[in-house]
Amino acid sequence: MTLSVLARLSPIQSTRLTPWLCRGMKQQATPRKGLKVLFFGTDEFSSSALTALSKGIYSENPGVAHIEVVCPPPRYKVRTNKEKTKLIWKARVSSRATNLGIRVHNTPEGGSIQDWEVPTVDLKAGYGANAQFDIGVVASFGAFLPQRIIDSFPQKMINLHPSLLPKYRGPTPIQTAILNSDTHTGVTVQEVHPKRYDAGNILAQVPFELKLGMHRLDLMTQLGHLGGELTVRVLQNLEYSRKHSIVQDETQATITHMFTSGDVKIRWETMTAMDVMRMHWAHFGHIAVWSFLRIKNKVLTVKMTDIELATSFDEPLEEDYLSFRPGSALRKRKHDYIEFPCIDGGRLHVRGFTVEGKQPRDGLQFAAGYIKKNKTPCMLTLSPDCKRPTPNFVYPESYKRPSHLAAVKINDVPLYHSKPKFVKKLKSLEEAEEAKEAEEVKSSEELDESKETEEPKEAEESKETEEPKEPEEPKETKELKESEELKETDESK
Repeated sequence: MTLSVLARLSPIQSTRLTPWLCRGMKQQATPRKGLKVLFFGTDEFSSSALTALSKGIYSENPGVAHIEVVCPPPRYKVRTNKEKTKLIWKARVSSRATNLGIRVHNTPEGGSIQDWEVPTVDLKAGYGANAQFDIGVVASFGAFLPQRIIDSFPQKMINLHPSLLPKYRGPTPIQTAILNSDTHTGVTVQEVHPKRYDAGNILAQVPFELKLGMHRLDLMTQLGHLGGELTVRVLQNLEYSRKHSIVQDETQATITHMFTSGDVKIRWETMTAMDVMRMHWAHFGHIAVWSFLRIKNKVLTVKMTDIELATSFDEPLEEDYLSFRPGSALRKRKHDYIEFPCIDGGRLHVRGFTVEGKQPRDGLQFAAGYIKKNKTPCMLTLSPDCKRPTPNFVYPESYKRPSHLAAVKINDVPLYHSKPKFVKKLKSLEEAEEAKEAEEVKSSEELDESKETEEPKEAEESKETEEPKEPEEPKETKELKESEELKETDESK
């Protein structure tokens, strides 16, 4: 095979054959058609968008020719007495870029990029020395970009945001959408505003259905992939998108804020089971929901990491669980979870616990260490005084105790993450009660039939067991015998 034959092969085939056919020859990459993109990102959302952007290089109409990544540097914990250091945090987009073979640039360790200079294109890309990037793409970067960096790109910068702007501007649009029980969200491609976050002109938007049960990581990966594909189309038609861009309506703008550990505390007096689950889904993989637990004179902070919503298919661990105060820890032998009743009658099944200062534990380990027999400790909203008894639970003024039927049906909703139940499945409690009544009626009928069949059998058996009786004599013969007996007695006298 000669070089002329090699030239007629596809680019993928030629790159596979050149290492052993053209040894010793200097290979230079041919630049592709499209834009040279410098991608700014950090988390799962940006890493999923980067994957979709990298696939856009090999499309028929590539809007992206070359990509390189900018992200914060990894953080290490330095040990004084040892030379080794421990990795504490690393940007997800950095790991994804190394897997895709993309070059990574790190910002300064202090976090400020005011004096940071935009890097040049890698020489291996084939664009020559000191080649500049055409455009910058930002997706969940977490730092404000000054005007100097925006102007360093000939095509300026665009931003990928996981919401339908102007709704949910700011750092936590996904968490806020889950907490607010939204049924739809989406992604927006906008121009980077030099003075405010998420206030640039809208270039493109795509809605997305938010299903009940989706948690934060689910939405980050799916919205990131959807937004990456949308960004590729915007880059393919950049002039048209900017010509038909839409200015955001400031009257409809809402701003989100960063969440802290105080925002994920369970308030048993007011929060329903679904409220706790939404809080768990919104902060899944980032911050665990938590509550206080008092053991004698100690108040512990307990984080709940693995939580499920109990349905009517799950039999309660206690039949009269509605009589327990919300937050009571109910357990049963050979069950790998602990059940917590809520104020609306719903139930939570928790399989993962982390006590402050301790190692993570599953439900069985937590029950063995903190729950004793014949005692049901209660989770508390506020930390009580250890020198005084635990205060009584205060119900809301308009509180009405839910019925058993309503409490069982309250969480019968289809969820995005559904696990198989290893119990007998019935559609509702009414059908279960009807089935029980039918079984009782059948059993009573069977008993009646068995009694009716047993009575004639017993009569027949009694006849068989009795001795045969002699036939009775007529009255006349009896009288004659008695008279003869009297005569014999007189003669003897």
